[in-house]
Amino acid sequence: MQQIVRKLTIFVMGRRSSVARRAGRALLATGLGVALALGAGSAVAVAQQWQPTADIAATAEKFLRERTAGSGQRTSVKVGALDARLLLPLCEMDLEGFMRRGTKISKRTIVGVRCTSSRPWTVYVPVNVFVSARVYTARRTLPRNHLLTAADLKVDERDVSGLSSGYLSDEKQLVGHRLKQQVIAGRIITPAMLEADLVVKRGQSVTLLATRRGITISMSGKALINGAIGQRIRVENSSSGRVVEGIVRSPETVEILLPASSSFFHATPKVSPSPADTQVSNNDR
Repeated sequence: MQQIVRKLTIFVMGRRSSVARRAGRALLATGLGVALALGAGSAVAVAQQWQPTADIAATAEKFLRERTAGSGQRTSVKVGALDARLLLPLCEMDLEGFMRRGTKISKRTIVGVRCTSSRPWTVYVPVNVFVSARVYTARRTLPRNHLLTAADLKVDERDVSGLSSGYLSDEKQLVGHRLKQQVIAGRIITPAMLEADLVVKRGQSVTLLATRRGITISMSGKALINGAIGQRIRVENSSSGRVVEGIVRSPETVEILLPASSSFFHATPKVSPSPADTQVSNNDR
Protein backbone atom coordinates (compact mmCIF):
# COMPACT_ATOMS: atom_id res chain seq x y z
CA MET A 1 0.00 0.00 0.00
CA GLN A 2 2.88 2.37 0.74
CA GLN A 3 4.23 1.69 -2.78
CA ILE A 4 0.84 2.61 -4.34
CA VAL A 5 0.71 5.90 -2.48
CA ARG A 6 4.32 6.68 -3.42
CA LYS A 7 3.64 6.04 -7.14
CA LEU A 8 0.52 8.21 -7.08
CA THR A 9 2.45 11.06 -5.52
CA ILE A 10 5.22 10.86 -8.15
CA PHE A 11 2.63 10.80 -10.94
CA VAL A 12 0.84 13.92 -9.69
CA MET A 13 4.03 15.89 -9.12
CA GLY A 14 5.41 14.91 -12.55
CA ARG A 15 2.40 16.03 -14.61
CA ARG A 16 2.07 19.72 -15.54
CA SER A 17 -1.50 19.59 -16.92
CA SER A 18 -4.12 20.98 -14.52
CA VAL A 19 -6.50 18.23 -15.58
CA ALA A 20 -3.89 15.64 -14.89
CA ARG A 21 -3.08 17.24 -11.58
CA ARG A 22 -6.77 17.21 -10.53
CA ALA A 23 -7.19 13.59 -11.58
CA GLY A 24 -4.03 12.66 -9.75
CA ARG A 25 -5.17 14.38 -6.58
CA ALA A 26 -8.45 12.46 -6.67
CA LEU A 27 -6.66 9.20 -7.24
CA LEU A 28 -4.22 10.02 -4.45
CA ALA A 29 -7.05 10.78 -2.04
CA THR A 30 -8.74 7.51 -2.94
CA GLY A 31 -5.51 5.60 -2.40
CA LEU A 32 -4.90 7.27 0.96
CA GLY A 33 -8.46 6.48 2.01
CA VAL A 34 -7.94 2.83 1.20
CA ALA A 35 -4.64 2.85 3.04
CA LEU A 36 -6.16 4.44 6.15
CA ALA A 37 -9.05 2.00 6.10
CA LEU A 38 -6.69 -0.94 5.86
CA GLY A 39 -4.52 0.54 8.59
CA ALA A 40 -7.48 1.02 10.93
CA GLY A 41 -8.58 -2.55 10.30
CA SER A 42 -5.11 -3.78 11.12
CA ALA A 43 -5.10 -1.74 14.33
CA VAL A 44 -8.44 -3.26 15.39
CA ALA A 45 -7.13 -6.73 14.62
CA VAL A 46 -4.02 -6.06 16.70
CA ALA A 47 -6.08 -4.64 19.59
CA GLN A 48 -8.32 -7.69 19.62
CA GLN A 49 -5.50 -10.19 19.98
CA TRP A 50 -4.13 -8.80 23.30
CA GLN A 51 -5.69 -9.30 26.75
CA PRO A 52 -7.06 -5.97 28.14
CA THR A 53 -5.21 -4.94 31.30
CA ALA A 54 -8.56 -3.94 32.83
CA ASP A 55 -9.61 -7.62 32.81
CA ILE A 56 -6.39 -8.61 34.57
CA ALA A 57 -6.89 -5.95 37.27
CA ALA A 58 -10.54 -6.94 37.80
CA THR A 59 -9.59 -10.61 38.21
CA ALA A 60 -6.94 -9.81 40.84
CA GLU A 61 -9.32 -7.53 42.78
CA LYS A 62 -12.15 -10.06 42.74
CA PHE A 63 -9.89 -12.87 43.95
CA LEU A 64 -8.54 -10.89 46.92
CA ARG A 65 -11.94 -9.44 47.78
CA GLU A 66 -13.34 -12.98 48.10
CA ARG A 67 -10.38 -14.03 50.26
CA THR A 68 -10.96 -11.18 52.74
CA ALA A 69 -14.77 -11.34 52.79
CA GLY A 70 -14.94 -13.55 55.91
CA SER A 71 -12.37 -11.68 58.01
CA GLY A 72 -14.98 -9.70 59.95
CA GLN A 73 -13.20 -6.44 59.08
CA ARG A 74 -14.18 -3.74 56.63
CA THR A 75 -11.73 -4.39 53.81
CA SER A 76 -11.32 -2.85 50.36
CA VAL A 77 -8.84 -3.78 47.65
CA LYS A 78 -7.55 -1.85 44.65
CA VAL A 79 -5.03 -2.73 41.94
CA GLY A 80 -2.53 -0.05 41.04
CA ALA A 81 -2.15 1.18 37.46
CA LEU A 82 -0.84 -1.58 35.21
CA ASP A 83 1.69 -0.94 32.47
CA ALA A 84 -0.19 -0.21 29.24
CA ARG A 85 2.65 -1.86 27.33
CA LEU A 86 1.79 -5.23 28.90
CA LEU A 87 0.93 -7.38 25.87
CA LEU A 88 -0.43 -10.83 26.69
CA PRO A 89 -2.33 -13.05 24.24
CA LEU A 90 -6.10 -12.81 24.48
CA CYS A 91 -7.22 -15.69 26.72
CA GLU A 92 -9.83 -18.03 25.32
CA MET A 93 -10.97 -18.96 28.87
CA ASP A 94 -11.88 -17.09 32.05
CA LEU A 95 -8.86 -15.67 33.85
CA GLU A 96 -7.91 -17.25 37.20
CA GLY A 97 -6.60 -15.47 40.28
CA PHE A 98 -4.30 -17.18 42.79
CA MET A 99 -1.71 -16.58 45.50
CA ARG A 100 1.64 -18.29 45.83
CA ARG A 101 2.00 -20.67 48.77
CA GLY A 102 3.05 -18.89 51.93
CA THR A 103 1.87 -15.46 50.77
CA LYS A 104 0.05 -13.52 53.50
CA ILE A 105 -2.50 -10.80 52.87
CA SER A 106 -0.96 -7.48 53.88
CA LYS A 107 -1.16 -3.81 52.94
CA ARG A 108 0.45 -4.62 49.56
CA THR A 109 -0.27 -8.18 48.42
CA ILE A 110 0.94 -9.88 45.26
CA VAL A 111 -1.83 -11.74 43.40
CA GLY A 112 -1.20 -13.96 40.41
CA VAL A 113 -3.46 -13.94 37.36
CA ARG A 114 -3.14 -16.72 34.80
CA CYS A 115 -4.60 -17.94 31.53
CA THR A 116 -4.83 -21.71 31.01
CA SER A 117 -5.94 -21.72 27.35
CA SER A 118 -3.91 -22.93 24.36
CA ARG A 119 -1.57 -19.94 24.77
CA PRO A 120 -1.08 -19.91 28.57
CA TRP A 121 0.52 -17.07 30.51
CA THR A 122 0.88 -15.87 34.11
CA VAL A 123 1.35 -12.37 35.46
CA TYR A 124 1.74 -11.12 39.07
CA VAL A 125 -0.18 -8.03 40.09
CA PRO A 126 0.40 -5.85 43.22
CA VAL A 127 -2.88 -5.18 45.05
CA ASN A 128 -3.33 -2.55 47.76
CA VAL A 129 -5.41 -3.74 50.72
CA PHE A 130 -7.13 -1.24 52.99
CA VAL A 131 -8.49 -2.51 56.35
CA SER A 132 -10.79 -0.15 58.22
CA ALA A 133 -11.31 -0.68 61.96
CA ARG A 134 -12.58 1.08 65.07
CA VAL A 135 -9.55 2.31 67.02
CA TYR A 136 -8.71 4.64 69.88
CA THR A 137 -6.77 7.84 69.24
CA ALA A 138 -5.44 10.59 71.49
CA ARG A 139 -8.06 13.32 72.02
CA ARG A 140 -5.24 15.79 72.75
CA THR A 141 -1.45 15.71 72.85
CA LEU A 142 -0.45 13.54 75.82
CA PRO A 143 2.95 13.71 77.55
CA ARG A 144 5.24 10.81 78.35
CA ASN A 145 4.42 8.95 81.60
CA HIS A 146 0.82 10.15 81.42
CA LEU A 147 -1.69 7.77 83.02
CA LEU A 148 -4.50 7.24 80.52
CA THR A 149 -8.13 7.93 81.43
CA ALA A 150 -11.32 7.64 79.36
CA ALA A 151 -11.27 11.43 78.86
CA ASP A 152 -7.95 11.16 76.96
CA LEU A 153 -9.37 8.83 74.31
CA LYS A 154 -11.39 9.28 71.15
CA VAL A 155 -12.93 6.57 68.95
CA ASP A 156 -12.19 6.83 65.23
CA GLU A 157 -12.45 4.76 62.04
CA ARG A 158 -9.00 4.36 60.48
CA ASP A 159 -7.04 2.31 57.95
CA VAL A 160 -5.03 -0.11 60.14
CA SER A 161 -3.46 -2.24 57.40
CA GLY A 162 -0.10 -0.51 57.88
CA LEU A 163 0.05 -0.77 61.69
CA SER A 164 2.76 -3.37 62.25
CA SER A 165 2.50 -3.00 66.04
CA GLY A 166 -1.25 -3.62 66.05
CA TYR A 167 -4.03 -1.50 67.51
CA LEU A 168 -6.45 -1.47 70.45
CA SER A 169 -10.23 -1.48 70.10
CA ASP A 170 -11.20 -1.98 73.76
CA GLU A 171 -11.10 0.95 76.17
CA LYS A 172 -10.22 -1.40 79.05
CA GLN A 173 -6.93 -2.18 77.32
CA LEU A 174 -5.88 1.47 77.59
CA VAL A 175 -7.35 3.06 80.71
CA GLY A 176 -4.96 2.77 83.66
CA HIS A 177 -1.88 2.28 81.47
CA ARG A 178 1.02 4.71 81.35
CA LEU A 179 2.46 6.15 78.13
CA LYS A 180 6.08 5.33 77.27
CA GLN A 181 6.27 8.31 74.91
CA GLN A 182 4.53 11.52 73.95
CA VAL A 183 1.47 10.97 71.74
CA ILE A 184 0.34 13.70 69.34
CA ALA A 185 -3.37 14.54 69.18
CA GLY A 186 -5.22 12.37 66.68
CA ARG A 187 -2.58 9.63 66.57
CA ILE A 188 -3.64 5.99 66.99
CA ILE A 189 -2.55 4.59 70.36
CA THR A 190 -0.83 1.22 69.86
CA PRO A 191 0.22 -1.44 72.41
CA ALA A 192 3.89 -0.50 71.89
CA MET A 193 3.20 2.95 73.37
CA LEU A 194 1.91 1.59 76.68
CA GLU A 195 3.29 0.17 79.86
CA ALA A 196 1.14 -1.18 82.65
CA ASP A 197 0.91 0.99 85.77
CA LEU A 198 1.82 -0.91 88.95
CA VAL A 199 -1.20 -0.73 91.26
CA VAL A 200 -0.14 -3.42 93.75
CA LYS A 201 3.16 -3.16 95.61
CA ARG A 202 5.22 -5.94 97.14
CA GLY A 203 4.27 -6.57 100.79
CA GLN A 204 0.91 -4.81 100.39
CA SER A 205 -2.18 -6.27 102.03
CA VAL A 206 -4.82 -7.29 99.50
CA THR A 207 -8.17 -9.04 99.42
CA LEU A 208 -7.98 -12.49 97.83
CA LEU A 209 -11.03 -13.68 95.92
CA ALA A 210 -11.53 -17.31 94.94
CA THR A 211 -14.53 -18.93 93.29
CA ARG A 212 -15.20 -22.57 94.04
CA ARG A 213 -18.32 -24.47 92.94
CA GLY A 214 -20.13 -21.22 92.21
CA ILE A 215 -19.32 -19.72 95.61
CA THR A 216 -16.94 -16.75 95.91
CA ILE A 217 -14.77 -16.72 99.01
CA SER A 218 -12.76 -13.70 100.16
CA MET A 219 -9.82 -13.71 102.53
CA SER A 220 -6.91 -11.50 103.45
CA GLY A 221 -3.53 -11.93 101.82
CA LYS A 222 -0.23 -10.29 100.99
CA ALA A 223 1.29 -9.48 97.60
CA LEU A 224 4.77 -10.98 97.19
CA ILE A 225 5.64 -8.98 94.03
CA ASN A 226 4.53 -5.79 92.30
CA GLY A 227 1.65 -6.09 89.84
CA ALA A 228 -0.42 -4.20 87.28
CA ILE A 229 -4.07 -4.61 86.36
CA GLY A 230 -4.53 -7.97 84.62
CA GLN A 231 -1.05 -9.21 85.56
CA ARG A 232 -0.35 -12.52 87.33
CA ILE A 233 1.43 -12.16 90.67
CA ARG A 234 2.30 -14.40 93.61
CA VAL A 235 0.30 -13.88 96.80
CA GLU A 236 0.21 -15.44 100.25
CA ASN A 237 -2.87 -16.42 102.20
CA SER A 238 -2.48 -14.64 105.54
CA SER A 239 -4.35 -17.40 107.40
CA SER A 240 -2.76 -20.54 105.96
CA GLY A 241 0.54 -19.17 104.73
CA ARG A 242 0.03 -20.93 101.39
CA VAL A 243 1.51 -19.17 98.33
CA VAL A 244 -0.40 -19.22 95.04
CA GLU A 245 -0.78 -17.13 91.89
CA GLY A 246 -3.53 -14.64 91.23
CA ILE A 247 -4.58 -11.96 88.73
CA VAL A 248 -4.66 -8.32 89.82
CA ARG A 249 -8.19 -7.03 89.35
CA SER A 250 -7.89 -3.72 91.22
CA PRO A 251 -5.41 -1.97 93.53
CA GLU A 252 -6.93 -3.90 96.45
CA THR A 253 -8.15 -7.16 94.90
CA VAL A 254 -6.43 -10.26 93.51
CA GLU A 255 -8.40 -13.11 91.94
CA ILE A 256 -6.85 -16.45 92.93
CA LEU A 257 -6.00 -19.10 90.35
CA LEU A 258 -7.07 -22.14 92.34
CA PRO A 259 -4.78 -25.16 92.48
CA ALA A 260 -6.09 -28.62 91.69
CA SER A 261 -6.37 -29.50 95.37
CA SER A 262 -8.43 -27.70 97.96
CA SER A 263 -5.59 -27.30 100.42
CA PHE A 264 -5.65 -23.56 99.83
CA PHE A 265 -8.83 -23.36 101.90
CA HIS A 266 -8.13 -26.09 104.44
CA ALA A 267 -4.41 -25.80 105.11
CA THR A 268 -3.33 -25.97 108.74
CA PRO A 269 -3.23 -22.45 110.17
CA LYS A 270 0.11 -20.98 111.11
CA VAL A 271 0.39 -21.43 114.93
CA SER A 272 3.27 -21.76 117.37
CA PRO A 273 4.17 -25.37 118.31
CA SER A 274 2.84 -26.65 121.64
CA PRO A 275 5.40 -26.88 124.48
CA ALA A 276 6.88 -30.34 124.98
CA ASP A 277 5.33 -32.53 127.70
CA THR A 278 8.08 -33.20 130.31
CA GLN A 279 5.74 -35.31 132.48
CA VAL A 280 6.88 -33.27 135.47
CA SER A 281 4.31 -31.72 137.80
CA ASN A 282 4.85 -28.74 140.04
CA ASN A 283 3.48 -30.85 142.89
CA ASP A 284 6.49 -33.10 142.54
CA ARG A 285 8.83 -30.33 143.62
